[in-house]
Formats: sequence, structure tokens, C-alpha cells
Amino acid sequence: MQHEQASLLRQCKELLKKYGVKPRKRLGQSFLISRKALDLIVGALDPQPGELLYEIGAGLGTVTAEVAARSARVLAVEIDGGLIAALKDRFAGSALVDVVHGDALELPVPRVDKVVSNVPYSISSKLLLKLLREQNYSMAILTLQREFALRLVAKPGSSDYGRLSVSAQLFADIEIVGSVSRKAFYPQPEVDSLVVRLRPRSEHLSLFGDVERLTAALFSQRRRKLAKVAKNVGIDPRLLEGLVDLEKRVYELTPFEVLEIARTLRLAPPR
Repeated sequence: MQHEQASLLRQCKELLKKYGVKPRKRLGQSFLISRKALDLIVGALDPQPGELLYEIGAGLGTVTAEVAARSARVLAVEIDGGLIAALKDRFAGSALVDVVHGDALELPVPRVDKVVSNVPYSISSKLLLKLLREQNYSMAILTLQREFALRLVAKPGSSDYGRLSVSAQLFADIEIVGSVSRKAFYPQPEVDSLVVRLRPRSEHLSLFGDVERLTAALFSQRRRKLAKVAKNVGIDPRLLEGLVDLEKRVYELTPFEVLEIARTLRLAPPR
């Protein structure tokens, strides 16, 4: 296994040098060099022949190649021009891989079977919310920094619980499927990662914007009591009586309670 990782690292460095790519910290660029991590990600993704997958940040095509080897099609998006050249050369003869030069945050999420991404920390929140909002897929496998991933599954009242926890749990079923050491990447990031399986839930999607606006207001004062925070942000607490315990602190509200507040405020918007 160590020999194989050394080989993958060597190939990675050779390709980066060949295409003149210097990993940019600003973009959070790290490249997968671990066979064990690759098997974990692709195993969780479980690509099937004929499926169409959307890969966000294809890098040097390590995951792309594994997916195509299983006869699934890949729409591989990459923002870095040097990496685009590497990807186009690598998959020039493949009818299964379509390489797109673009910013996944600016592009609409296409209608596909599955999504896969090793998500740079700098865009984790924006990309997650985009995937929750644009539910054109059945499942996403995301490799996220450990601290960020734990926020998605955090329980009400815990220190990790916040706006992202509420949105993630209302608009998706989220499961942590495994861990990936920081040593699985080059350059090595500062923290370990977790692989997360996300299955979107659309039953409350019409309230997505309402929930986002509400959590932005409430969680700016997450440790204060709901009655006080409601007044501070222009919500009449009387609208919430009988709906939720106004003595609860904001970070103790369950995702469903936040949803019910958002629904009530839509029907009776505050003055």
C-alpha cells in the first residue's frame, strides 16, 4: 500500500510539473494519492454502467478514471486551466468523459445520477448550499474537511450545531461513510477529511430561501433565548407562541422547529 501511494505521489508530481500547475492554497488544491481513499470514495459512489456523474473539481482525473473504468459517464468540471489541459489529454480518447472548464459555483447543477467532489474548504459552505438547493441528482459523495462534515450532522444544543446543520438536515439525509487521512493528499492539508453521502430531500424545498434567511438572522445570536432574538431581528414573538418554546436558546432549536417558524412567518410575515 505504501509503495502504491509513493507511485501515485510520483505520478501526481510529474503531471503537475508537465502541465505547469502549482497547487494553489487559495483554491484549496490537494490531489488524491491514496489508493485506500480512492477505493472508499468510489465504493461509496458505486457508479453503475450508463449512469451520468457530475464531478466537481476533477483535478488530475484520479476519481474520473476510476468511474469511467466502471462504464459510467462523467461530466468533469475543473476551474484550473492547467488541469483542464491535463484532463483533456488524459481522456482524449474516451467517449465516457466530458471535460468542462468552469466554476461549479457559477454553473447550474446539471441533471445527473450522482455527484462527487473532493471539496476545497474555501467553497464548502457555498457548494453544499448549492447542492441542497439545486436537487438535480439522487446522491452526492463529498470529501469534506472533518470539522466541516461534523457540523452537517451535529445535534441541536451541541457546539458544532449551526445554520449549516439546520439546512443540511432539513434538505438532505446525510451519512458519514468513512474517514480520509490528510496524508492521502498532496500537498498535505492541515486536517483530516470525512467522506459524506448526501441524499437530497425535496419535501420542504419551497421553504429553502425562507429557512436560509431565518437562520441567518437567528443564528447571529445563537446562544440567546429565542424570545429575545426574535424581537431583536424584527419578529413578533407572539407569532411563535404555542409553536416552539420561546425560552429555548437558538442553538437548541431542532431543524424541524426552525422549519415550522419559517413556515409560520411566510403565512404571517412580520411587520
